Amino acid sequence: MNSVVVIGISHGSPACARIVADTVHRLRPAHVLVEGPADLNALAPDLTRDHELPIAVLSHVRRGNVTRVITTAYTHWSPEWIALRAAASVGAQTHFIDLPTWHRDFETRAPQYGSTAASLLRRLGVDTMGAAWDHIVESRAFSHPPADLAAVIDDYFDTLRPAEDTVSARERFMTGWVRAARDRDGSGPVVVVCGGLHRPAILAGLATDEVTDGSWPEIPVADDDMDVGSYLVPTSYGRLQIDSPWWYETLWEAGDSAAEVALDAVVRDLRTRGHAVSTADFIACRTQLHALAATRSHRTPTRIDVFDAVASTLVDEALASPLPWTRSDRPQPSEHPVLASCSKTMRGRRFGSLHPRTPAPGLVHHVDLLLEELALGPGTVELDLTAPPDRRRSRVLHQLRVAGIPGFDRRLGPGSGNEVNTSEQWSIAEGVDRLPSLVEAAAYGHTLVDVTGYMLESSLRAARSDVALIAATLFDAVLCGVDSVSNRSASQAVASIASSADLAGVGVMLRSVLGLWRHDVVLGSGGSTLLGAVIDAASSRTVDLARRTRAAAGGADAGRIGALAALSDAMTYAADVVTENHAPELAALADDVHAAVDIRGAALGTVWSTTSAVAASAAVRSVPTDRLGDWLCGLFAVAREAFLDAQSGGAVLGAVDDVVRNFTEHEFLMALPALRQSFEYFPPRERARIALRITAPTPPVETGHGHEIVTAGAGLDERVDHALARVGL
Repeated sequence: MNSVVVIGISHGSPACARIVADTVHRLRPAHVLVEGPADLNALAPDLTRDHELPIAVLSHVRRGNVTRVITTAYTHWSPEWIALRAAASVGAQTHFIDLPTWHRDFETRAPQYGSTAASLLRRLGVDTMGAAWDHIVESRAFSHPPADLAAVIDDYFDTLRPAEDTVSARERFMTGWVRAARDRDGSGPVVVVCGGLHRPAILAGLATDEVTDGSWPEIPVADDDMDVGSYLVPTSYGRLQIDSPWWYETLWEAGDSAAEVALDAVVRDLRTRGHAVSTADFIACRTQLHALAATRSHRTPTRIDVFDAVASTLVDEALASPLPWTRSDRPQPSEHPVLASCSKTMRGRRFGSLHPRTPAPGLVHHVDLLLEELALGPGTVELDLTAPPDRRRSRVLHQLRVAGIPGFDRRLGPGSGNEVNTSEQWSIAEGVDRLPSLVEAAAYGHTLVDVTGYMLESSLRAARSDVALIAATLFDAVLCGVDSVSNRSASQAVASIASSADLAGVGVMLRSVLGLWRHDVVLGSGGSTLLGAVIDAASSRTVDLARRTRAAAGGADAGRIGALAALSDAMTYAADVVTENHAPELAALADDVHAAVDIRGAALGTVWSTTSAVAASAAVRSVPTDRLGDWLCGLFAVAREAFLDAQSGGAVLGAVDDVVRNFTEHEFLMALPALRQSFEYFPPRERARIALRITAPTPPVETGHGHEIVTAGAGLDERVDHALARVGL
């Protein structure tokens, strides 16, 4: 009476579901123990409500900024679901017997197929373990008695589990439940339904002489710093982690006729899409299906038989890549219309739904209340970002977008911090994926703000040193309400910026963030703590990267010069949030003869107000003559207005004039292109002002010398033109 039957299953197998149903109805056990988190036993009343399958149990554990989510799906033919239903029909008690999914044992390597798996695939002549399972098990499901089929399955898993695999904590915990069920007073037969690779370990544990008092094992409790939870969610065939769920549903319901039903559905879908499939084509495909099954010794045609029959009879041209089902157990859709249609048909479009009284996490109710309060129903929503009520609605919509909740699509709106756009347009649609997505998002926080903050932090971590992605994520933070989103985003953004090696990119981001921090009223990011921390970090990183930029061939680099210009603005306009005094480092950089000359000029521009005329003149004279224009590009990009001022810029202008006057003709021709480029920072009127400052009054020209002066000037112009043409300028 206290016999124990351990059924090793493949999750999602109709053949295993039949074995489970037959065993439970035949033995009428006292206990049916099912692999699943033991803390789900509290959810048993909700799990057995009148749901429309497929559904799933979503379990999460969050500790700090690390979250793990495990999903256990149930379909009409899932062996675990059949075990629960069959147990209820015979009056057996059911228990989930695995460790809670937050347990650390779930982070370790799960039981894997051993080296036997590769040799098995070679011997069978199949490409994937899914095809091997269908060949060995599903094709025999209707020709073998359940007991014989169970023996085949047991041999399959016993062979594939490596002998050297150690018994895991999960398997020891499950064995404890089985012993307790076996040893309880007045108990009867016990049926255990678990993954096939766990079965050998559980049987080995039961083979010992250990006897218990029949008390159920104590379920571990999560630590105080862990946020854990489990909820039921509706799901769909498109979200299941198995290939071709509609095929397995058909196999469960139609049995031997499943392949005929599937082939008929594939042909109907192709014809609906305008693909010509004649009656002769259909007959040829059906004939090929049964020929393949017979050749492969399949009493019942398998999923691969259907795929191969369609590919070999309805595809008329050569394919550029292998058939998708030969590459993995969950292949990507093919681009070929016939194969794509076949794969889509075999996957199916069934959507599950939960009983209305099924509990949901607080986030679901929180979002429902927000949408109702802010009148964000299905349809098109126009928002004016200058109006505080619309700005709040915009933030909630952006939070939903960043959280990955489907049905909230922005059609129009500002795309960067530099864009002047005060309106947004959104399209809102309520689809079947909203509820499961909200339940999944609840694993990352209890409120929408918490979830959005977690997503932004994850994006910043994923961006690593990619400043473009960092900038995009920070702009998302601004759209979502910036400081209200997460106070941890600042530290993550700082860490990402500190690892970047892109000086120009850091400069672009600093310029954008500085503008949002200084001026933004529309999006509400003015004076933001988060953006202030980013400005401080980006300023320090700009100085660090500028110091590492050594002199090299090539002209002035607008990107790195722009970074120093952004740094100068940050030091001027955001002195309250730039915590370090960068002036000494920049002054040293301006004097560093080994640094890039454009960086040196820009560095001098950032500390212009504290640099003496003597030091500025010395800096000009320390620049190689052929790089003077590049140096001036850096200076003018940062300190153009100061240079225009006759009092503050006179020393530098005079030094430049002296250097140029002393050029040889060759030096002048070499320096001329870069000099011209540098003075492009000034419009014509300002260039005229500079020229007047360095041009002394010209005495009247005597008539006798006018012709000689004009001729000399024309000769100089001609030589310059020839020299420029010779080097392609």
